[in-house]
Amino acid sequence: MRPAQKEGHLRKILWSLVFLPFVLGMSGDAFGCGDKLVVVGRGLKASRGMGAPHRASILLYADPNGSLPAALEEGHLRRDLERAGHRLRTATSREEFDTALGTGSYDLILADLKAAPLLESAARAAASRPTVLPTLFKPSEAELAAASRQYACVVKSPGEQKDYMTVINEAMAERARQAPPKGK
Repeated sequence: MRPAQKEGHLRKILWSLVFLPFVLGMSGDAFGCGDKLVVVGRGLKASRGMGAPHRASILLYADPNGSLPAALEEGHLRRDLERAGHRLRTATSREEFDTALGTGSYDLILADLKAAPLLESAARAAASRPTVLPTLFKPSEAELAAASRQYACVVKSPGEQKDYMTVINEAMAERARQAPPKGK
């Protein structure tokens, strides 16, 4: 057996020994608390977010007069979206927004709830036809209920990363259902 083959064979045996307890259904008592992550992931950070199943290109309309800038920074929305692997571009004025929409291809537009209806016609006219998602920062129950009646998907900040990703994934799935079939 050549050295390279021997090394590959030993690596397979080692991985078998690492995963064998999991395959055989050993209880958590076999490893101490947190040891599974260290053994399998070699010390991966537990706080690192999961990648999104649908990576989106997102245009953020962060009008300084709206609540989206606060949601992005204080609510950690920007950080969570970037960690999930989404591509973000920010526009802080209507002129920047129109330029970005005309020169880029986006799946989603995140905007303050008050600005969202004003941006929908521009989104429908764009080549990529992005979906507009209204974003609320620290909304009251009444504001959230009203936004949910008006829009299928609403982003609420602050929230958990999994909540943001659920809304983004639902919007991307809805977008895929509404897309015309390829080749027609």
